[in-house]
Amino acid sequence: MPDILVQIAFLIIFIWSVVMLVQDFKVSRKAWMNILLHASVAVVSIHFLGF
Repeated sequence: MPDILVQIAFLIIFIWSVVMLVQDFKVSRKAWMNILLHASVAVVSIHFLGF
């Protein structure tokens, strides 16, 4: 696969994770495992992007 497609995929995953994190923090009752999951997916995807 071309590298650009993989980078676009990781960028989409990162954006999705950040959006889900924002939504998780807006809820009055926090589901901390979901918050940790979305944060870790964002960190891993940003790592694979090379930042």
